[in-house]
Amino acid sequence: MASVYDIYERKEYYNNIPIDQSVSFEVEVRETHLVIQARSDLSAKAKDSVFRYRYQIEEYLRQHPAFRETESPIQVYASAPEIVRYCDTSSRNTGVAPMACMGGAIADFVGRDLAPDSPSIVVSSGGDSFVRAPLALEVGLYAQGSPLHQKVALAVPAYQRCYGISTFVPGKGIHAVTVLSRSACWASAFSKDLGDRLTAGESLASVLNRAEAYTGVGSIVLIAGKSIVLGGDVVLRSLNGNVSAQDSSDN
Repeated sequence: MASVYDIYERKEYYNNIPIDQSVSFEVEVRETHLVIQARSDLSAKAKDSVFRYRYQIEEYLRQHPAFRETESPIQVYASAPEIVRYCDTSSRNTGVAPMACMGGAIADFVGRDLAPDSPSIVVSSGGDSFVRAPLALEVGLYAQGSPLHQKVALAVPAYQRCYGISTFVPGKGIHAVTVLSRSACWASAFSKDLGDRLTAGESLASVLNRAEAYTGVGSIVLIAGKSIVLGGDVVLRSLNGNVSAQDSSDN
């Protein structure tokens, strides 16, 4: 049986999101492991933030264990903390288990707490990243097992608002499903939903059509072996000159 402190399954992989003139530091509390980039070392504030949100989540799960165990959206109590209700919203928009996007939610909430102290910041909880960077970025994409692993970069334009990037590794020949969305929590829910549907045998065209219906999805990158399928508003940059990309409009 999992420990009551294991509030979600940690993703052990990270995209490469470099930000100029930043320092990188890590914060770890039980299975929460954050890699953070900011103007200065905000480790103490970040750790306090993680402890606060983990306490809220753990207390809710003690009182309502069904929230942890459900594989689909479930009714949450009005007294639920904001971070739990935040996951519930993402769950209801995609149909995935609410705990599936908890790592992204923690990245979002910690990132929001730290944002006043740094004009540019990235908070990554495994493959789920909160980003606030008023400058263009190139995100080196994780796809371990594919020859394209860290060989292609998603070019993200400068945004004044915060956003999220999530990579999910579904398996069965699909090495990565990466989604850019309005938050890390939403991106995490979208990437898992799309990846699970592909591995369950749903057609690529059907999955991409579903993604287009999601108003919160900005970009999608699917990597399977040597092939890439793109959806939404995507600009990819090759880091080695050998990329075979297929736009979703062809499907």
